[in-house]
Amino acid sequence: MTRTSGTTVDKAYEQLRDQLVTFGFKPGSRLNESEIAQTLSMSRAPIREALNRLIADGLVSFEPGRGFFCRRLSTSEVNDLYETRFDLESGAIAAALAACDDATLESFAMTWHDRHAAADGGTLDQLVDLDEAFHLGLSALAGNASRLKYLENINYRIRFVRRINLEPGTRRVGGISEHAKLIDAIRHRDTAQAIALLRQHLQKSADEVRLQVQTALAHIYADDVA
Repeated sequence: MTRTSGTTVDKAYEQLRDQLVTFGFKPGSRLNESEIAQTLSMSRAPIREALNRLIADGLVSFEPGRGFFCRRLSTSEVNDLYETRFDLESGAIAAALAACDDATLESFAMTWHDRHAAADGGTLDQLVDLDEAFHLGLSALAGNASRLKYLENINYRIRFVRRINLEPGTRRVGGISEHAKLIDAIRHRDTAQAIALLRQHLQKSADEVRLQVQTALAHIYADDVA
């Protein structure tokens, strides 16, 4: 039996994931394995393995007899993912403040004070990366690798909408300001305040999420109507 190289599968997985995260494939569109293999200069075997991995990530679906499909962009799913993200991050904050010593919390606070100060004038993509890194870094203080893997998966699935959310200049400044308040609560070991600030930071109304999904779809299909 011929075995597919793990390195080749990983490469296919990463390239496909990047396209799926940014909706390089239209939502709900069928993913043609032969065309993808040709584009990535690979055989179909690693492509199929990568697509099966992406099903578990929630980025791809499979229909028997029809094949693989790019995920759809759903308002209800985005709502659910933001709520799950809050559950995971609030749990991480409570665990971190119970387990970390003062020096660890102070080091985290100073590191992110400096990183936020250096972020002024950064591009939108850099800001999205910074925002994700901050939240993952905060959650990592609790030392739970499984929780981090779930959060990373959620980040991939909401990144396109999250990017839309950070486009307005006011939201860019506001997000960093909210991080600073959260850092201050962490530094002072105020668990209740930190979780309340996190909820405020992540809270989105159904109308807001619906608007962001509509805006995201407009971006995705912009070339089709140009």
